[in-house]
Amino acid sequence: MSMDVNIARIIQKSNLSREKTALPDLSAFSFQTEMIIEMFPGPALMVDSEQNILHHNIHALGIVEALQAGDLTFTGLIARSLTNNCPDMQKVILNDSKGIRHYNLYAMPASRQDATGEKAVLVTGREITVEHNLTNALVESRQMFKDLVSCSSDFSWETDSQGRFKYVSPKGILGYTAYELNGKLAADLIVGNEGKNPFDTLDTIHDMELWVQRNDGTKACILVSAVPIIDNKSSWQGARGVCRDITVVREREAALRRIGKREHILNRIVTTIRDLSKPDEIFSNLLNATLEGIRAKHACILEIKKSRNGSLDAETRACSGTLDDHDLLHKLTQKAVEVCRNNAPGESRLAGTFTQDGWSVLFSITQHHNEPNGAFCLLREEGSQEWSEEDAILFNGISSHLGIAMEQIHKQEELEHLSRTDELTGLLNRRAFTEEVKKRITHQKRSRENCALLFVDLDNFKTVNDKLGHKVGDKVLQKVAELLSKNTRVGDYICRLGGDEFALWLENVDADVAMEKASDLVAGRRSLQQVTGELSPAPGLSIGVAISSPRKNVTLDQLLELADAALYDVKKTGKNAVTLAEGDRSGEGRERNEKSAE
Repeated sequence: MSMDVNIARIIQKSNLSREKTALPDLSAFSFQTEMIIEMFPGPALMVDSEQNILHHNIHALGIVEALQAGDLTFTGLIARSLTNNCPDMQKVILNDSKGIRHYNLYAMPASRQDATGEKAVLVTGREITVEHNLTNALVESRQMFKDLVSCSSDFSWETDSQGRFKYVSPKGILGYTAYELNGKLAADLIVGNEGKNPFDTLDTIHDMELWVQRNDGTKACILVSAVPIIDNKSSWQGARGVCRDITVVREREAALRRIGKREHILNRIVTTIRDLSKPDEIFSNLLNATLEGIRAKHACILEIKKSRNGSLDAETRACSGTLDDHDLLHKLTQKAVEVCRNNAPGESRLAGTFTQDGWSVLFSITQHHNEPNGAFCLLREEGSQEWSEEDAILFNGISSHLGIAMEQIHKQEELEHLSRTDELTGLLNRRAFTEEVKKRITHQKRSRENCALLFVDLDNFKTVNDKLGHKVGDKVLQKVAELLSKNTRVGDYICRLGGDEFALWLENVDADVAMEKASDLVAGRRSLQQVTGELSPAPGLSIGVAISSPRKNVTLDQLLELADAALYDVKKTGKNAVTLAEGDRSGEGRERNEKSAE
């Protein structure tokens, strides 16, 4: 400080010497020292060359105490002013009963206007405690803000009136350094957002979500709060605010939503499998649930079956949408068989993708106990949208449940088949035959077409069992079933009523056609001799025929009675013949005897 004062004094003297002629004569002016000391608004005192206090005002009591105590800060100020014979200035800290106070003190040398020329110093001061404390508080606040910004995960920024960054947090954000962001147009970071830009906002913004582009080109979601900067002329000068990268939070929330949706779909499928019993309903609900969770144009379920010789075959069980491309479905079934053949038993058959005829296919093999039992396919138009990892995860979960459902449906259908068929011949049993024929009789009332019921009895069956044994007898029954099956059409029904009795329902036939069909069956008795050989008497067939007319309100039981009565007529007159029930005859000679020429 003293060096600065000396330099100032030297410069001032040099200036005075050059401008001496231009300065007015100030020697005529004098000060009333006592009045200055008393009336000065701050501390003021006069000190002689021995640093004795000559006079002071009430504001200088603290300084007087410090000076009398020999405080070097005060004594040094007075000594410099006397030595240099020029004003001096010193910032001092006073710690007294009122606490710590800060002053700016100014020392001005003086001398007596007499022969002694005694020197003294006039010391005045101004308390700057408030300013000092405010300055310190501002510095501390600024340092605290700086520390908080440095430690915070939030990104602080300020933009100018052009929307360019003029301040950014030292750490930077989004892969950019603070240096890279400084001067960069903030709007260039924004992706979409329909023109909303919080970096040049005119209004206060709180927690605005914004998608921006990272330095590596990927997208990030940030949460922005900002305020506009308005100067004292009410002119907008830019904006400042903070933002936080919440990409991970949003991704986690999205992942939880996907997991929740996945669990909802899978729970719905499990409930469907547990609560529904009809295969069509199970497949329909499963496909609808799948398309709710995975966007696709079509979905189809294939069933894979293994034949007795071990070969695999596949068929379509269910399809959603309007997929009616039979060629495409055939190729999908062939793909399912190919995958099963190429994969070892128990090998993972997770979802895979391939393209087929302009379709992108998400495909998996369903299985139960490591055995393939079906395939599941989702189809999108090729090039429309790639299958995502989330699609594959959900698809695999659905396929796993579908494998269980396929096994459950297979077992159910197997039980239904066993409950409706005769174990030995594979024909319908009496209960199933009764159910189906009753439906046809009801339908007949709408179609107005005649139908026929044939009651078939195997002749000489007891002789076969007695002479050739029951195993041969079983083969004869199977041969009869084969003969009947070969002579029927789709829509006709065949059953084994029990023992050696069979029944046929012929759809949409009149009496002549029914009798002709029955005669053909009787003529086919020779195929039975392939099993029995030269057995005598040889097995044959006797058939009673009853016509079901929509004009007559006849039940199945009544038709069976009529056909049985006609069969009894055959038995009375001989065997290997056909007889039409009494009420259905249009004239004599309707009986046709097909006895063999033995």
